[in-house]
Amino acid sequence: MLGYIPGVTSSSQVRAFNLANALTALRVVLAPVIVVLLAMDTTTTRWWALALFIFASFTDTADGWLARRQAQVTNWGKLADPAADKILVLGVLAALVWTGDVAWWVLAVIALREIAVTIQRQILLRRDIVMAASVWGKLKTVSQLIAICLIIAPIVSRAAGQAVLYVAVLLTIGSGLDYAIRGGRGLRAAT
Repeated sequence: MLGYIPGVTSSSQVRAFNLANALTALRVVLAPVIVVLLAMDTTTTRWWALALFIFASFTDTADGWLARRQAQVTNWGKLADPAADKILVLGVLAALVWTGDVAWWVLAVIALREIAVTIQRQILLRRDIVMAASVWGKLKTVSQLIAICLIIAPIVSRAAGQAVLYVAVLLTIGSGLDYAIRGGRGLRAAT
């Protein structure tokens, strides 16, 4: 819905195009730009890719904060925000696999976890069960973003970036298991 009713903050009555949603959309637009810069694989393009990736990562925090603070949470934002996160992280990881900076199996593990959690959330939502993000999910996200930054940065040793990436993979697996266990409990409690 494009219009809104002043003073009413229901997500169905908030203007769909707002600053928070614009930041989410910007993250999606920046993802292929970062991928192209990484594919060019020069020191200069890696610095630009790093700067844009850091900026895009901060838009993830900013869009949620703005939406809540300005009472502009929308259904579009609820769906687009996690999708934008996945597009950014998986797209950049795919580019890093292509450049030889990341092993293909790392991308596969992270992608499979994201697909499994997304499917589980949809199953739970059909039963009116909302599963909030856990501390493990937040640690997973932060570790992935830090690892990607370290791998993109031309001045960081490959070993340092890889070490943080492997921690991110372990947190990715752990958070996936956490979501699976909590989701299973939620389904059992609902029946």
